Amino acid sequence: MYHTPTSRCLQVFVGHESGDGGGGGGVSAGTFTPDGRFALTSGMDGTLRLWAPKTGVCKHVFRLIDQESEGGGLTCLAAGGGPDGQLAIAGGEDGNAGVVHLKGKKVVAKLAHFDGSAAAAQGGGGGGMDVDEGGDDVVLPRSVEAVAFAPPSVNCHWAATGGVDGTVKVWDLTHGSGQLRHACRPPASAEGEGGNVDTGGVTALRWHPSMAVLLASYADGAVRVWDARDGTLVDVLTGGHDGSMINGMDVQFAADGKAIVVTAVDDGSVKVFESDVGVAMERAAEERRAQLQEAEQQKVAP
Repeated sequence: MYHTPTSRCLQVFVGHESGDGGGGGGVSAGTFTPDGRFALTSGMDGTLRLWAPKTGVCKHVFRLIDQESEGGGLTCLAAGGGPDGQLAIAGGEDGNAGVVHLKGKKVVAKLAHFDGSAAAAQGGGGGGMDVDEGGDDVVLPRSVEAVAFAPPSVNCHWAATGGVDGTVKVWDLTHGSGQLRHACRPPASAEGEGGNVDTGGVTALRWHPSMAVLLASYADGAVRVWDARDGTLVDVLTGGHDGSMINGMDVQFAADGKAIVVTAVDDGSVKVFESDVGVAMERAAEERRAQLQEAEQQKVAP
């Protein structure tokens, strides 16, 4: 933990164990709880750990992936969810996202992002699939690479997960266990392509502060804007990308509804996009109304 103005190291948190996720005892993500009282880290040992920043003492360990039976590490982390702001979520290489209540020190939900049957039906999802040289065994992508809680002004019970399979999923945690609301996948016709749109994996997620809108960056270099209410794709930001993976994304939202998106790309460039989210939502709504009207007309046509 560093003090940014002085670049001074204030604390070192030691405790993540050696795991079999390929990264030893590596730490994959870290954040502070919204009240600033604790630090939170996720590790390749499959654990989520709560720390006291002043002393460096580990206050609690959430074991979200059983290393003996399942294996794999945690890849991403977000905090501040739920009505009381005490929920944290961590995505794992096992295709699940664990939701914990920090104050209650308990696991409250296990969100099964990876759906093997759905991924197989889509040809492995956005991330494709790996086949061994013999062509017998198919290995489907399953890791959860991005997680985010919706802000209270949108819905304090909602969370989102993004996977290496290229799917964004919106979950409702109202009843604790977590119910899937929508799976967001680009339709084949959305970007003028035939067949499945190979987006690559999801690399980052950001919620709009006041609208039910999700921005997701992808391994194909694009940023896609989703209506979280029904899973509709409302905008695609490409900016002449050449398919290089987006490694990082940050978004600033203006009062007029526009989003300024900054992405760090695998080719060494930084790309800046602008999306008028409000206009994109209205345009998508008009298209849906037109489609419904056309469907109704086809029903009554002789």
